[in-house]
Amino acid sequence: MRKKKPDMLSPIVAEGVRFWTGLVLIPLFLIIQSPLIKLCFIVLFAISVNLAGKRVRYLYFIMMTASITFFHLLTPRGTILWEIGVFRITEGSLINGLSRGIGLAGLVFISLFSVTRTLKLPGKLGGLLGRTFFYFEVILDGKKRVMAKDFIGSLDRILLEIFPPDGGMAQPGEEREQSLAAHRGRRIGNVLYPLIWGLLGTGALILDRA
Repeated sequence: MRKKKPDMLSPIVAEGVRFWTGLVLIPLFLIIQSPLIKLCFIVLFAISVNLAGKRVRYLYFIMMTASITFFHLLTPRGTILWEIGVFRITEGSLINGLSRGIGLAGLVFISLFSVTRTLKLPGKLGGLLGRTFFYFEVILDGKKRVMAKDFIGSLDRILLEIFPPDGGMAQPGEEREQSLAAHRGRRIGNVLYPLIWGLLGTGALILDRA
């Protein structure tokens, strides 16, 4: 079994700041039209995911983006770039497909580094959202342990981790307790983290509109 990677963002940025920054990043990322700028953000998101201690199945997202792009190419749109027999690769369909595929991958990446198991949101709705994100993260992480030879058994083991047989449900934050000794560093990180992402997002929008 692989050793779990440490979350290097938690000691310097509060869970709530990461969550709300991620929410703001979603519309900023979706507004961008250029696939190249989106791809640059994907690289930054992937780095953030690794800093958050999560593992990314890059081949899965590459195949997903390629599949979405292929199906968009089936509907020719814009200038013809290449022709392979009766199959035409058009500029509009290629850009649209890449943008959609990269966009979907980016949304998953944002959720991975923005949501933590210790996230606690106020109110009943906040608690429900926190538990939902927690279960999503456990299932997403558990995909690496689903085995084709023992599909039912491996899936059952993952579900037992989320819903223990004693009737209680695993709550966000039960698996680990983080030290509160780094408050000073977190205060700085809580300011710099959204500021840096905000500057990157604003710069990307300016370049996209240029």
